[in-house]
Amino acid sequence: MKTRFVYFVICLILVNCKEPQPQLTFKYSDKPIVLNCDINHSELFNEAIHHFEANLIEFSTTNKPNLNNAYRIFLKESSRYQVNYNNISNQHSLDIFEALKNVEDLWIKKNNKLSLNYNHEIFSCIGENITDEGIKTTFNALLKTNSMSMRMLKDVLSAKSYRLTKDKYLATFVALELYYSKLSDVDLSLKQETPADTKLKEENDPHTGHSHN
Repeated sequence: MKTRFVYFVICLILVNCKEPQPQLTFKYSDKPIVLNCDINHSELFNEAIHHFEANLIEFSTTNKPNLNNAYRIFLKESSRYQVNYNNISNQHSLDIFEALKNVEDLWIKKNNKLSLNYNHEIFSCIGENITDEGIKTTFNALLKTNSMSMRMLKDVLSAKSYRLTKDKYLATFVALELYYSKLSDVDLSLKQETPADTKLKEENDPHTGHSHN
């Protein structure tokens, strides 16, 4: 009896000493619900896709936001392994990633690395709602046979990147697969100025183009 009591006290101490997980601040709660999935954490997935697209536009364009062009650039760079995730992400990206990491059964951990678990219900919901019939057939076939791979989808996604601006289910797959799952090693202190940043600064600098000799 005494041993059980001591064990109970130790458990209480460990529970009480565990640091609470910070609550994610939802910045896009005023935006439309684009994923009508009857699943847990649907609000988080909606936050994730809205933020991902906002980042794409900020990273890929200057004073003329164009989501279609942003997707095209992102998929092209992703297929060539040229995406600079330190640049394209920010603190809210990492906060969303931390929240996603706590979604039960969304991830598989192997050799201390996280990869998506395609058996999670979010992927079934995505597969049921993709609007392009060709992509939908391929996506669901890969899910059914447990052979989901970006290698099998990257060409068709690049060719039909324009679909992502309307199809938020397919866009969510891209966000999870090609963005959030890549943020484990992001270091925001390594951000660099992009050509778009430099161009915008030059356009807004009243001294640009003027000689002061």
